[in-house]
Amino acid sequence: MTDESSHRYPHFLAVDGSSWEENAHPVAIAWSLADGTIKTTLIQPEDDWHDWDFALEDLHGISQDTLYQRGETCWSVLRELEHDLEQPLVASDDAPRTEQLLETLYEACGRDLSLEVSACYDQVQDQNLIREVREDLQLSDQMCDDRVRMMLEVWARENRQ
Repeated sequence: MTDESSHRYPHFLAVDGSSWEENAHPVAIAWSLADGTIKTTLIQPEDDWHDWDFALEDLHGISQDTLYQRGETCWSVLRELEHDLEQPLVASDDAPRTEQLLETLYEACGRDLSLEVSACYDQVQDQNLIREVREDLQLSDQMCDDRVRMMLEVWARENRQ
């Protein structure tokens, strides 16, 4: 990423889920701030969130025990996320899945989803840039903070003046 402090980055967001099923719940979330900083946190499961795919656990390295011990409550995650966002628009590498997992997070707090999720790579002029950044940075497709870093870097390279 560039070190130019004058850049104002869009907000990118990625969520890791407990599985690929429709009843999946969020296990980790990462988002970027306008200065390009990335925040990430684990999410403590709600009592009625039982879905779990052990194959995904092997990929992202997050166990259920880790979530209960180190995860933040849904309320604290939403409070921090909404505090950090300057507008309710976020870009994601997988908008439908991100929206689904965000809805689950918001529902746990008895709230309707208040964010608009757009597909970040639809805006990229040179689609080869995505492959180049992935090869350059060797980032994981399974970890939300790596996916946010990837989106930031693609945006930064495409918007260099």
